[in-house]
Amino acid sequence: MLLSIVSSCPVAKVPDMIPAYSTIEASIDGGIGHIRLNRPKALNAINSPMIAEITEALALLNKEPEVRVIVLSANGKSFSAGFDLKESAEKNYTTTADFKGAIEADFDFIMQFWDSKKPTISAIQGYCIAGGMELALACDISVASEDAIFGEPEVRFGSGIVAMIVPWLTGPKFAKEILLTGNDRIPASRALSMGLVNEVVPAGQQLDRAFALAGDIIAASAISVELTKRAINRSFDIRGMRQSLLAAVDADIIIESLAGPERKEFNRIRKEEGLKAAIAWRDSRFRKPT
Repeated sequence: MLLSIVSSCPVAKVPDMIPAYSTIEASIDGGIGHIRLNRPKALNAINSPMIAEITEALALLNKEPEVRVIVLSANGKSFSAGFDLKESAEKNYTTTADFKGAIEADFDFIMQFWDSKKPTISAIQGYCIAGGMELALACDISVASEDAIFGEPEVRFGSGIVAMIVPWLTGPKFAKEILLTGNDRIPASRALSMGLVNEVVPAGQQLDRAFALAGDIIAASAISVELTKRAINRSFDIRGMRQSLLAAVDADIIIESLAGPERKEFNRIRKEEGLKAAIAWRDSRFRKPT
């Protein structure tokens, strides 16, 4: 199977070590490992099969000596609308133990890009929301198309943040604005000014730019890159990042277990009228962003 990356990039190869997947595509191109989210009709919502396949592909690419950088992108108009709410409803978790296991697994899934031995770069377009935003921000470098839209709407329907990376990338004022209002219509230009992404490029050029940055990393000393990334991550650990993120996971477990009135009403509408109706109810309670 051959995968075309973008028109200006050479054709990628899929080595025998990488299997065919149902929710993603994975390939290697000149030292760049490439993972594409591939549920475009569902806005690349992250479900259990996708979590398993991304985790496997990322591990394989990290073990492949030829791969020096890993790029994460998405097929379709949007990067990701977050964790699949339909699947979550079907699981019907009710106990704290249920929520604890699920949330801790989701946290580990997101943070594997931060913890990756090899540098990771996310190329973002369209909606990059909730868990999808956390996944993109967990990458070492993030490039956004000018049409990208960011946000963490969890508080708007009584849910919590799985991987609370935002405060570590931007200041407390911006972090509280993003996470306490639940605004999920933050344009790419504002995300850039907040420090959430490295740069914004014209629509459709995010993957080209991500590959160009990957090329610069490949041209550098491999051992220098690896140890420098490790040192940067270690500096955040010394400042207490991991402990803070785990404390936020504990808060999320409590939030999900309590199932406040907003969450109950959101779930009721979702069950009786569908997800679109539940989201419309959620958004109707807030002013439209200016």
